[in-house]
Amino acid sequence: MSLQLLKDLNGKKSGKLNQLINSLCDQPKIAWYPSAGEDFRALLYLHDNFTKIAPSDRAEPKMPDIFLFTDYYPWQHSTFLDRAKIYNDGRTTIEVEHIEELPQLNLQMHSELVHFPEGSTATDRAVFMNVKVSSDKLGSYSFPVIYAFAENESFFCNKIVPSNANLSHILHIRYGGGCGGGGNASGAWLLHILNVVRCQVFVTDDHHYWQSGDEFTLTLCSAINRNNVSILTPIRQIESQGWSNHGDVTWYLVD
Repeated sequence: MSLQLLKDLNGKKSGKLNQLINSLCDQPKIAWYPSAGEDFRALLYLHDNFTKIAPSDRAEPKMPDIFLFTDYYPWQHSTFLDRAKIYNDGRTTIEVEHIEELPQLNLQMHSELVHFPEGSTATDRAVFMNVKVSSDKLGSYSFPVIYAFAENESFFCNKIVPSNANLSHILHIRYGGGCGGGGNASGAWLLHILNVVRCQVFVTDDHHYWQSGDEFTLTLCSAINRNNVSILTPIRQIESQGWSNHGDVTWYLVD
C-alpha cells in the first residue's frame, strides 16, 4: 500500500515524516518524479492553483499529498540542498523549510542503466523535506517531498513494487537517457507500469523512444507489463520553454 512505501522509507525515524505518515490515510496521493534532478516545477504545475488558471474540460484527480523524487545524482561537487533557498527567478521562490535524513536505501546500481554506477556522496541516501513555494501567480504553500538519490529503475523494483504502492501521478520530464550523467534509458518503460501502480495522471514530454536501458528494465523487474495496456487521454499541454526546453509537456488521464 502507498502508506507502506512511506513507512519503509522512514524506517524507525521519529521526525516530521513520521508525523506526516501518522496523519495520512492508507492511500495518500503520491506523485513520483524519476530523474528529477534539481527541477521542482512539479510543485507548481501539480498544485490545484495551477489547475484553476489552466483548467481542463475533464474532471481531474486531486493534487498529490506528497512528492517522491528520485535521481541517482552522480555529481560529486554539487551544492544542491546546501542552502535553504534552492530557486528564485524573481517571480517564484522555492525554499526548504525543513530537511531530515532518512535511512540508507541499500539499492544496487546497474552499469546497463547509468553512466556512473559509482554514484556520488549523495547516492543511496534519502531525505524528507517540507518545501515552500512562493509564486506571484499561484500564491504561497508548502509540500512534503521525499528525495531518494537512487537509480529510478532499482527504486521502482525494490521499493515501490514490494510495497504495492499506488502512484497517483507520474512525471516523465527530461528523463536520463544520454548526456550529463543521465544513462541508457529514456524512461519509455514507465508507460508499462501506469496500470501496475494505478496511476491516474501521467505528465510527459513524450520522449518515449526505447533504449537499451528500457529493455534491460523489463528484465530487471517482472512486475512491469511487457505490453503497454494503458489508454492515455490528453487534457492539458504547456510549451517546452514553460518547463524543461525538452519538448512540449502534456498531461494525460490514464485509463
